[in-house]
Amino acid sequence: MKILIVDDEDYTREGLMESIDWDAFGIDEVMQASNGQEALKTARWFHPDIVLTDIRMPKMDGIAFARELLESNKESRVIFISGYMEIEYLKSAIQLSVVDYIEKPIDLAALRKALAKAVSEIKEKQWNQRAVENQRDIQQQTLMSLLCSKESDVRTIEKLARETGFPLNTVYVCIFVQHSAKQPPREGDMGKILRILQSRQGKALGRYDRDKRQFQTVLSLPKGKQYQVMPICSELLEAFPETWIGAGMETDSYRNICKSCRTAAAAVNCAFYQHEQRIFRISEEIQRKSTIEPGIYGEFLQVLSGSPSRLKKWFQELFEELRKNIYCPKEHVCTLMISLLAALYGKYPELYGRDAGITTEEQIQPRIANMASMREMEQLLDELLSWIQVRDEEKEGFSRIVQGAIDYVAQHYGEKDLSVAQIAECLHFSPAYLNVLFKQEMKMTIKQYLNAYRLERAKLLLEKDFGKVTEIAEKCGYANANYFAKVFREATGMTPAEYRKR
Repeated sequence: MKILIVDDEDYTREGLMESIDWDAFGIDEVMQASNGQEALKTARWFHPDIVLTDIRMPKMDGIAFARELLESNKESRVIFISGYMEIEYLKSAIQLSVVDYIEKPIDLAALRKALAKAVSEIKEKQWNQRAVENQRDIQQQTLMSLLCSKESDVRTIEKLARETGFPLNTVYVCIFVQHSAKQPPREGDMGKILRILQSRQGKALGRYDRDKRQFQTVLSLPKGKQYQVMPICSELLEAFPETWIGAGMETDSYRNICKSCRTAAAAVNCAFYQHEQRIFRISEEIQRKSTIEPGIYGEFLQVLSGSPSRLKKWFQELFEELRKNIYCPKEHVCTLMISLLAALYGKYPELYGRDAGITTEEQIQPRIANMASMREMEQLLDELLSWIQVRDEEKEGFSRIVQGAIDYVAQHYGEKDLSVAQIAECLHFSPAYLNVLFKQEMKMTIKQYLNAYRLERAKLLLEKDFGKVTEIAEKCGYANANYFAKVFREATGMTPAEYRKR
C-alpha cells in the first residue's frame, strides 16, 4: 500500500515519517510533496492509496489538490490535516468524502485511527472487487464451456452472455496457445493473452487446460474483421515465442463455436508433426481419415520376432506414414508408441537405462507422454535400434547356444540368485558343457560375464538414473548395497557415489 504526505512545512512531513510505524498499517511506500501542485504531479505516476494533506499551502491548496486527485483517482483515500478549523474547510471535506479531518498540532493517536480506517476501507473495497471479478470469471468460464460444448442450453448461454457482456451476433474463432513441458505458463499469462485478443475491437473468453498445457480462447470480432485473425496469432507468438498457436474455423453463429473449438484443437495438434512451424490454421485436410490402423501392433510383434535388422526399416516406414496424417490426435500416437516400446523393452531388457528417462517399464508412459513432437520419438527409437543393431552384429560370431546364454543374462541379470545351473537348464545343457563352450567363444566364464554385465549396467544407471545407489544395486542383482560398493570399488577404483559425481 502507498501513501503521499503533502505539507509545506518540512518538519511536519519529517516528523510524521519518523512517528508512524507504516509497516503496521501495511504501507510499504511513502512519498512526500511540499504543495498541492507538486503533489498532483507526483500522484499521477505514484497512484497513492492514501493521501495525508495539509489544507493551507502555496501554489495549490489541499482542497483544490484533493478535488483534482479524486477526479482521476477515485480509489484514493484522503485525510486532511490543518491548523484552522474553518466551516468552509469542513464542508469541503464532507463533499469530498474524506476519511477524517485532523487538527494541528497533530494528535498521533487520532492520526493512527484515521489511517486504520482508511486502510480498512481500501481492503474492503479490494475484497469486494475481487469477489465481483471472481464471480465474473466463473460466469465467463461457464459461458465458454457451454459455447464449446455440442449440446448446450441456449437460454443459459444468452443469459450469461448478457451478464458478462459477450456479444452473440458477431464472427467467432477459437485460438489455442500450446505451451511446451520445458516452458510452462506463468501467472498472468491468461490476462496477457486476453488483452492481445481484445486489442483489435474484439471480445474474448479464455480457460487453461492444465493437462494439455493449453490456453483455449474464444474470440469475438466485428463482422468484416476476420482478416485480423492471423495478425493476432502473430502478435501472440511474439509475446509467447516458445508456444504453438492453433486457430480454428471461423463462424458467424455462436452455435457453431463448438466446431471452431474442435478445429482449433486439431490445428494446434499439428505442432506434434511439424514442430518447427509455430502458427497453424485449419485446412480442408481435416476431412481426411485421422486414425491409426488397428493392425499396426500385431504387425510390429511379427517384425519383432524376426531379425533385428528389419526393425529399423519398419519404424522408418511407420513414422513416414504417421507424418502424412497430421490431424490424428497426438494422444493416439503416444498410446501406440508406449505399446510398441513396452514390447521392444520386453524383448531387449538391456535397453533399460540407455535412455536417461527410461530405466524401468513404469517410466515408458510418462517419457512418451511428455514428448512435444514426433521427431523426439524418432530420435529415441533411432538410438535404441542402433544399439540393438550393434549388439546383434557383435553376436553374429557366436554359436546359437552362447547367444542364448547372453540373451538369458540380459533378461535375468537383476535376479540375485541367478546361477550358471539356471541358465544351463533353460538352454537344456549341462552347466559344465555350457561353461566350456561359453569360455571357448567368449574368453571368460559365464559367471565372469554375468559379473561384468551387472557392473556395466550399474555404471550406466549411475550415469543416467537419479535413483539411490541401494536401488541401483538391487536392480542389477546385487545382494546388498555394501557388497555392491565393494565390488564396484575393486573394479573401478572408486565408490559408486564418486563414479556418479565424476
